[in-house]
Amino acid sequence: MKKYFCLVLELQVLINTIHLHIEEKYLQTMLKSYLNSIEPRIIFIISTITLSIIGLLMVFSSSSIVAMENHADSFFYLKRQGLFLLLGLVIMGVCSSINTNILAKNYKFFYIIGIVLLILVLVPILGRKSGGATRWIQVFSFSLQPIEIAKYMLLIFIAQHLNIKNTRIKEFKIGVVSTFLPCIPYILLLLMQPDFGNTVLICVTIFAMIILSGAKLSHIFGIFLVLLSSFLSLIYIAPYRMKRVMSFLDPYEDPQGTGYQIIQSFVSFAKGKFFGVGLGNSSQKLFFLPQGYNDFIFSIIAEELGFIGSLLIIILFGLLIFSGFKMLERAKDLFSRNLISGIIILTSLQIIINISVTIGLMPTKGVPLPLISYGGSSLIFTLFAFGLVLALDKRKN
Repeated sequence: MKKYFCLVLELQVLINTIHLHIEEKYLQTMLKSYLNSIEPRIIFIISTITLSIIGLLMVFSSSSIVAMENHADSFFYLKRQGLFLLLGLVIMGVCSSINTNILAKNYKFFYIIGIVLLILVLVPILGRKSGGATRWIQVFSFSLQPIEIAKYMLLIFIAQHLNIKNTRIKEFKIGVVSTFLPCIPYILLLLMQPDFGNTVLICVTIFAMIILSGAKLSHIFGIFLVLLSSFLSLIYIAPYRMKRVMSFLDPYEDPQGTGYQIIQSFVSFAKGKFFGVGLGNSSQKLFFLPQGYNDFIFSIIAEELGFIGSLLIIILFGLLIFSGFKMLERAKDLFSRNLISGIIILTSLQIIINISVTIGLMPTKGVPLPLISYGGSSLIFTLFAFGLVLALDKRKN
């Protein structure tokens, strides 16, 4: 009787497990079906606007004390970011309605614009130096970071170049070498600033675009090894880059120097726990965490909104990228596919790199969190690029 009872019990457990598995599969199928039924453009636009508004709130929350100290106005950064957001949304709306044939036909012109902007930042009269790097052009009371425009100019060029070379993309010289060669002037100009983070970002994005265009992985691998060895050499010969790598491996080796920022970021995450300390209640923004309203704004989000708030931000970014790739899938021409893929991949990499840096998975790169971090150049031209994605999606009709 006891043996029979145990058998019945085991059978019941097995049936319950099967039911749970079926229910889980059913829910996954329903969720996937629901997401597929929603117009990707709507998801993309809603995610973009929601993240931008959250970014505006978090910029104010994380910068108000610093703004009062430096500018005697706690709303200083909020007002500027609000202006940038308004301008960016207008630009996104305008760009979403343009004839994208203009981009494809004038791809060489856009390439030259990017080169000129990166040269201008190196002109002593125009370029503004900060933190040992010359990456900005001063325009009245505002600073413009040319790479934020130039990287999208390069993507337009590469998208059309891959479109033209499509039939010969599997040839090493035509498909890979001829595509990567135009990137070299951009890379050299970035390294002269120096801006190592954006150099890596652009190279990885271009590699991904070439792979998605159908190039042979064996061809890509050869150039990848050359670039990897070059980047490692650049890290080795630059003492400040080596210090960043060493502080990444063990930030507590120099807790008051190169490891200070990442240690303070860890403190932010530790204080936030599951639900956070509440919006506006961060103690790390009280001059403990440098760049708390810029590159390390995700650390302040984690402290004030906790794991739940951080997860919400990541989900919104996930929806943004998901909808971007859905629009990529239905693009009817190669130029649209290439440019959408470049913009979405670049955005994805920026998100991954920024968050990875704040939690100690990567050395500090100086890469802002798209739509969230303070900064006009990043916000305005991210929205400009998203406007192009929407315009390219319209092109399917």
